[in-house]
Amino acid sequence: MKNVLFRYSDPEKNHFLSEFKNQQIHFSTPEQFNDPFDCQMEYERTVNEVLSQKGVANKASTDILSKQLKKKLTNIGICCFCRAKKNQLMWSHYANSHKGICIGFNRNVLLSALPNVSVEDVIYQSKHPLHSIPDCMKLNSGNLLEAVITPLLTTKYSYWRYERETRLISQEFGLKDISAQSIQSVSFGLKTSEQDKAKVYDMLSLPQWKHVLIFQAKKAEHRFALEFSRIDKRKGFACL
Repeated sequence: MKNVLFRYSDPEKNHFLSEFKNQQIHFSTPEQFNDPFDCQMEYERTVNEVLSQKGVANKASTDILSKQLKKKLTNIGICCFCRAKKNQLMWSHYANSHKGICIGFNRNVLLSALPNVSVEDVIYQSKHPLHSIPDCMKLNSGNLLEAVITPLLTTKYSYWRYERETRLISQEFGLKDISAQSIQSVSFGLKTSEQDKAKVYDMLSLPQWKHVLIFQAKKAEHRFALEFSRIDKRKGFACL
């Protein structure tokens, strides 16, 4: 499933099924993330530390670059995905303890509708990303922002490694339109209610979603694992 990206969805959240209702995905600002260390920084101190490491720090350059960095990061939007749908911790943390759903996106089709968006797999490590800038890199006003921003947006503490996260990064936050063909599957969790399943079936009864496959999670026998079986959509539609 290298070409599939997954998003776990909580039925108690306001944006539940917005991917189907509006054909849009939301790019959040870093301030909205649940990890207080994720993408956060003190701009002036960060720039000063990086420039000091390279022996080129001075008050004027620090002030200018910190303002540029803050302006750029303030507008950036990030949409987070997972590279696995059998991730039990993700089902617990992001799909309301297995009560939600997991939406599978075709990576190539999704990106084709988002031309100004970059895609990056998150790197997990114990060292802060700003300490990983190569010593040989010659920093200037042109490349400092990229040297700082890219590692900052794509690095998390090693504790979060289980998320296996891929990020879509845009220069602007907010809602972005996607193609209906970019969504290829919906998986129900172990505890997804019949009411929420009915909402999904109702949405998928529309012609633009006829290609979307539906799966049901179940406990694997004699293993601490999840398995998924495909559901005949006709049976679900018959219950509407």
